[in-house]
Amino acid sequence: MTSQLHEQPLLPHLVVRALDARQDEPCIFTGDRVMSYADARRRTSQMVQAMRSVGAVQGSRLAILSKNRPEVLLNAFATLINGCVLTPLHPMGSLSDHAYAVRDAEIDVLVFDTEYFTERARELGEQFPDLVLLGFGPNAAGHDFMALADTFEPAPLEAPDLHLDDLCTVVYTGGTTGRPKGVLMSQRVWQSMTWIQMSEWEFPDEIRVALPTPLSHAALSVVAPVLLSGGAFYVMESFSPDAFFDLVEEHRITCCMIVPVMLYAMQDHPRYRTADMSSMETIFYGASPMSPAKLADAIEQWGYIFFQFFGQTEAPMVITHLKKGEHDLAKPDRLASCGKPV
Repeated sequence: MTSQLHEQPLLPHLVVRALDARQDEPCIFTGDRVMSYADARRRTSQMVQAMRSVGAVQGSRLAILSKNRPEVLLNAFATLINGCVLTPLHPMGSLSDHAYAVRDAEIDVLVFDTEYFTERARELGEQFPDLVLLGFGPNAAGHDFMALADTFEPAPLEAPDLHLDDLCTVVYTGGTTGRPKGVLMSQRVWQSMTWIQMSEWEFPDEIRVALPTPLSHAALSVVAPVLLSGGAFYVMESFSPDAFFDLVEEHRITCCMIVPVMLYAMQDHPRYRTADMSSMETIFYGASPMSPAKLADAIEQWGYIFFQFFGQTEAPMVITHLKKGEHDLAKPDRLASCGKPV
């Protein structure tokens, strides 16, 4: 028998600890204002209570279908703290793709973006009559999640009683070899990933992170490291070079996560040589191979600020990495490498 004294905190405990650790410091940029850590803590509490009021309790299966928006982060906080199992649905998926995941993962609750996915939620509700629908606003398909949350008073956050082998997420693969496969990811997986990111990834001392990549995929995985470091999230609904450069310049963004095609788009844009990127300290990139020639050009333009990572659904984010200083222009073959095993 092992003592609970020696059990390391799990992801829900880390999120609670991070949200409790700060007050007025900026946490989430919402477009017209910045939500403080205290604001995020209160809103997360209200969302946890709203989830429980519709029957979503520890162990319930909850799916999220949304484009990038700040509420997706708050929903992730609330889902973890409530002890629910989270399944992100790809925003570009078809009705049959989404229905397959809802059935396969035995989803109890669907949280959805009312601006883009109300009709899809309605269609899924027709196929699965017991599916609880929570929308980020007024909608004709189900509950207004935000209005429901408003009916509750914020309460202290408390992490659920979970163990390393308890299920945390069910994440679907890309379906390269056929149907997407639901990968069962335990609390141990997310805990290990977070510890590796905290110890190996080169985050700036002061984190203001831009997230143009989908929160349904890799971008969500930086939530715990950024929170634990007291950083602020700047969620982009969609990516364009102009919007990205504007965000970096206006808010002095210090790090971001991109995929190679985003860098290529920036390099083809007229502002590539003139945009003020002086605040940017780390650009995390991965998901697909990067052109060594384009990477070399970006390093010459912006400096040694690139950090490469690779993973897979079963071992997210942290299989290999190439640190900033290892991007050596004097060794051009290095830029074609996938890095070192972690």
